Amino acid sequence: MDKKQFILKIREQYLGIKDMPRESLFSLVQKLADELYAKETHFIFELIQNAEDNEYEGDCSQPSLEFAVRDISLEEGRIQSLVVTNNEKGFKEEHVKAICQAGQSSKKNCVGYIGEKGIGFKSVFRVTDCPNIFSNGFQFALPKEDPESELGYIVPKWVPVIPPEISTETTNIVLPLNSADFEPSKVIQSLKDISPETILFLKKLKVLKVVISTKDCSHLKIEKDDREFPLVKLNYSERCGAKNKHEEELYWLVRKEFEKPPNVNSEKRKLEENSLVSVAMPLNQIDYSGKLFAFLPVWEKTGIPFLINGDFLLVSSREEVKQDEPWNLWLMNNIPEVFVDAFISGLQSENLSFDLKKNLYASIPLLSHQPFLEPLVKGIQEKLHSFPCVFSSDGKTLCEPAKVRTASKKFRELFEKDVLTNFLQGGISLVHSELEEFS
Repeated sequence: MDKKQFILKIREQYLGIKDMPRESLFSLVQKLADELYAKETHFIFELIQNAEDNEYEGDCSQPSLEFAVRDISLEEGRIQSLVVTNNEKGFKEEHVKAICQAGQSSKKNCVGYIGEKGIGFKSVFRVTDCPNIFSNGFQFALPKEDPESELGYIVPKWVPVIPPEISTETTNIVLPLNSADFEPSKVIQSLKDISPETILFLKKLKVLKVVISTKDCSHLKIEKDDREFPLVKLNYSERCGAKNKHEEELYWLVRKEFEKPPNVNSEKRKLEENSLVSVAMPLNQIDYSGKLFAFLPVWEKTGIPFLINGDFLLVSSREEVKQDEPWNLWLMNNIPEVFVDAFISGLQSENLSFDLKKNLYASIPLLSHQPFLEPLVKGIQEKLHSFPCVFSSDGKTLCEPAKVRTASKKFRELFEKDVLTNFLQGGISLVHSELEEFS
């Protein structure tokens, strides 16, 4: 079917809805768009999620997503807009249908996709009154208010002219920043606050860009380099006027797949027989406060000093883990095993310097700010007791915690370094003070 005719067909279906069903549907969609998310800028993560779930051509080596704030020529005139550009294959009819419905998704019950709510895109209405979508020949808008249908949010309207500022080779979502309840400055600040680790656990997206064309012109780029996996590098660069900033964050990332036990049943995961759990230990950051991901960030400052990722079941807003869900408890109970595998493999790696290996010890948890994660503290420490995980003074030999002792500073000062090493034959550890409780 011709793509314009396809849009008009969906529109025609909504025009036929009678009074009572129309009012109920409008109320439902309005509630989803306006009240679902506690954080006003959660829509940014929803758009990142959609890009991660999209399909890319086989020769696309760098799936990327760009957020750009600039003026765009639309039917209403030239408007400051947030333009979201993704080099995916492009929209299909099923994607258009899903975005023009409430609570439906083209990814529902599909293994390997983050999205499963079918409602995430509605969050863009917090910042715009009329999102425009240009992708694979589709060009349509979703006005917040549609006088002809007396509906809004989900009734598509064909856009006759593609803005000259955007490329037809990519998917472009144009969000005019015209909401009376949301200042564009909030959007800009939220884009600037995107952290590098946002794309750390994503399987497809490699590059995330932010371009803000204002008086204080700013360009931000986050690029993931996992060619030396399990060593993953996140390169963060920012250009603001004449100032340039570049940082590189290093992580030791390990994934492990677990077979779902028979007693763990969930309707949302009925098609999955296995699930991956990942941990990432920061190698060049100090006093890391920890985060939990369900591919994208869910909890910040967990108190667990490393990053956790799993296919956790979340509440509809994607802002909270379902803590009594058996599937989630099973995933959480597997984290200590993944941590120990990651920790030992990092200590034994020939690709990490000794200084970076020492930094791994800072990832051992001592407390949690989330009750759901409290069992990890004891679980990880108990597992480490039985593994050679403490360096002796030669910086090469790994010993079991129970077999090492730390000599006092006064005793060490009696000997020259080389003499002390030979005398103790590996009896002095170089670990952080957090490990003294193991001795």
